[in-house]
Amino acid sequence: MVDYNRVKKRRGVTLRTPDDVRRVVQRIISKAFQEGKELEYSGRVAQLLAVWIKAMELDKLAEIEKRLAALEAR
Repeated sequence: MVDYNRVKKRRGVTLRTPDDVRRVVQRIISKAFQEGKELEYSGRVAQLLAVWIKAMELDKLAEIEKRLAALEAR
């Protein structure tokens, strides 16, 4: 008999958009600060912030491309 009430184990997080990346990075950095380990993990935090900035840039670039396509269509 299959037990459907069990919590399904997750293999990981699906990252499909820059928003997904930003959300995961934000969660990890928030946890480091909540635990008071931001100095211990400062190198990792810096890398995650660089990833977060790149995700923001990609998101903004997609928005700019969409607006440019709309202008060219006129």
